[in-house]
Amino acid sequence: MKPSSPASTICRQRLGRPPRRDSADVKAPSRWGRHLFRSEGLRRLLCWVIQLYIRFVYRTNRWSVEGGDIPVRLRQHGRPFILAFWHGRLLMIPMAWQRLAPMHMLISSHRDGRIIADAVTYFGVNSIAGSTRRGGMTALRIMLKQLAAGDCVGITPDGPRGPAMHASTGIVNAARLARVPIVPVTFATSGRWVLSTWDRFHLALPFGRGVFVWGEPIEVEPELDEAGVEHARLLVENRMNEMAEHADRRVGRSSGERRQSTVLPALYRALTAALTPFVRLFLKRRQYRGKEDGARVAERLGITTLRRPPGPLVWLHAASVGEAASVLALMQRIVEERPRIGIVATTGTVAAARLLETRLPEGVVHQFVPLDLPRPVERFLDHWRPDLAIWIESELWPNLVLETHRRGIPMLLLNARLSERSVTRWRALPGLIRPMLQAFALCLAQDEIQAERLSRLGARAVASVGDLKTAAEPLAADPAALDELRHQIGARPVWLAASTHPGEEEIAAAAHHSIVRSHPGLLTIIAPRHPVRGEAITKVLEASGLRVARRARSEPITRETDVYLADTLGELGLFFRLSGIALIGGSLAGKGGHNPFEAARLDCAVLHGPDMANCAAMADALAAAGASETVRDAETLARAVMRLLDDPQLRNARAANARQVAAAGSAALDTVLGRIAPWLDALAPIEAAKMPSATPRAVAVRHADARA
Repeated sequence: MKPSSPASTICRQRLGRPPRRDSADVKAPSRWGRHLFRSEGLRRLLCWVIQLYIRFVYRTNRWSVEGGDIPVRLRQHGRPFILAFWHGRLLMIPMAWQRLAPMHMLISSHRDGRIIADAVTYFGVNSIAGSTRRGGMTALRIMLKQLAAGDCVGITPDGPRGPAMHASTGIVNAARLARVPIVPVTFATSGRWVLSTWDRFHLALPFGRGVFVWGEPIEVEPELDEAGVEHARLLVENRMNEMAEHADRRVGRSSGERRQSTVLPALYRALTAALTPFVRLFLKRRQYRGKEDGARVAERLGITTLRRPPGPLVWLHAASVGEAASVLALMQRIVEERPRIGIVATTGTVAAARLLETRLPEGVVHQFVPLDLPRPVERFLDHWRPDLAIWIESELWPNLVLETHRRGIPMLLLNARLSERSVTRWRALPGLIRPMLQAFALCLAQDEIQAERLSRLGARAVASVGDLKTAAEPLAADPAALDELRHQIGARPVWLAASTHPGEEEIAAAAHHSIVRSHPGLLTIIAPRHPVRGEAITKVLEASGLRVARRARSEPITRETDVYLADTLGELGLFFRLSGIALIGGSLAGKGGHNPFEAARLDCAVLHGPDMANCAAMADALAAAGASETVRDAETLARAVMRLLDDPQLRNARAANARQVAAAGSAALDTVLGRIAPWLDALAPIEAAKMPSATPRAVAVRHADARA
């Protein structure tokens, strides 16, 4: 929350020392550098040079001021306030203040923080020593005392170590306790060096143009719950980032922290435009393979027969079945709490579209996402004109993302995740992934590992809030179908291989042959991730000597049936309820696994392979609770299933533990809704009568400029 030393950033560059990035990368200062910090005379000389440079830059640039009446008006009414500015844009802030009132700036208590502390005294600004690591409580008490006395306090919400341009909750809590508003301010100059430091420090250069931009005061209610504090924090962060981008545009500079090359996005757009003549052939081939819906193929070209609903519209994109299932509860809550908001949900697969056919909340319409070609993307956006775009997980298409951003449509990335393999690929194309990720106003990652990967690739506002899949409702099942299948199975031992991929059906078949020797009458249920593979899977199973009944053909389970192939869509909840023991597919075939909580919610003991990268946090939670077991091949799978069939108490205990772990993750949905509330509030405020009583959220931030 406090500047560790923006002036020392300058010192590091001038002294030829490597730039500071984070605590793990800071090298020990050289002997000359240590002497500088310890020498009182040299330190004073450096501070004098810094303040002289600030004055020189101010005198030699042509400055304009926007909103300069805001702090004057507050002071005329005798109101103290907290001045908020980003760590990387601290250099010229003393010249924006112009000794308007007594000012105290919160500065790191580390020895190099003394440099900036001494430098700002030349401008009539006092310092308060403290940081999140040292002296935090003492600094807070001093701040509250100075604010109570009518003075103002300056804070960098992203200091002392970042992430850059990402506000902490400290500034909100300080304003809440002091009962004073937060006033954001920033500057930009046409000439500048953006240093290679964690905060992307802006070193203003002389002989150009400059602008100071003041924002309207942000009032924070003193009584806030956790969601209310987060709401206020996001408001401060978004307002400050918007102001920084506006200031950069005013002086003709890029809004990014470093100038982004437009070469790769332009090249990608040109190459994809050149593919347009071949797109219909491509779609016909996919349709022949069962990967496109022939009746709706025009939607892939951005053409639709549906009308845009009136009022504010949220576009929510979920690539395939897993992503679509994870956001059903999110869409339901938005519709219930904010009925004025319409939703258009897009997916890229036929399987996901069929899943959503019967499960979409009332009022939500589904479309296939347009192909990532310039013209289909433009048609889609021209027709639907979304007011907010929400992307789920990791399907990022350059034309779609960048064109949406170019039109000024706010974008959020929820439940974000990238495999290490994807990170490696994207790092080879930084000129493409960085502008895409920076187009998102907020990225909510599934866990800390994912958050770190996104930050490494260039995402700005990143937070880890948990996996939305943990908050999904239990999968539905048709009661009549459930009763019928239970009647057909009778007392036979049964287990399920769910969401399997190529190669995993063979493992399940080999395990069946081993288990059936000690468990006569065994029924193995296989539910492939992609039911279109049903015919090919049947041939593989029959070739291994197994008798197969296919659900897609309405074939019944008889006493002779060895494997029931559940090659249909949207019925996985039915088979979890039937089995009680479930292997999570994708974990033995190197696909990263699928959502184990779907099985856990429905009284299943969970088995999975070694690769659960897609749902690592959920798999770890189940393992820690003794609710799951890892298998490696057909042999270990067979042994695990036999143990659970032989010991019903063990199966019941694991299933109970799994159910408890899954229930504990349901708070993720409330957390996500709290984080994205500022953008939803801008479209339609939450209706108090619609707010779930179990999850009250304080709508406690007043916006002085009426911008939510």
